[in-house]
Amino acid sequence: MILRSVVLPVCVVTAVCAVVAGLGVGGEGALGAVLGGLLVVLFLASSPWMLGPVARKSPALSLPFALALFGTKIIAAIVALYVLVDPDGAGRFVDSRSLGATAIVASVTCTTLQIRAFRRSRIPTYDLGNTP
Repeated sequence: MILRSVVLPVCVVTAVCAVVAGLGVGGEGALGAVLGGLLVVLFLASSPWMLGPVARKSPALSLPFALALFGTKIIAAIVALYVLVDPDGAGRFVDSRSLGATAIVASVTCTTLQIRAFRRSRIPTYDLGNTP
């Protein structure tokens, strides 16, 4: 469900951004847009896929695992952005404005679609119980 309702629309948004950046900036812009969208899919859309099995197996471990995953993703995102924006390294071939703009648009799209998918899944998020 996540693939169809979140990842595919984010890929479409990324493709549109890549075409716009390619027309405006050239190949570097298109590459930056594609990499920005790829980062969003890897870092944002992968969370439900990774947390789902843990939550089903042991709900008590969901929060510690989510926090560890979040911390790991922060460090990985900082390293990835450092490498992609470094003008002496891979940043020579990537337009940082296209990468950033696409990452922002794809992040908002991904987050909105994940919220929509979660609301439609009708999973109870709390249990008040029967005791007063």
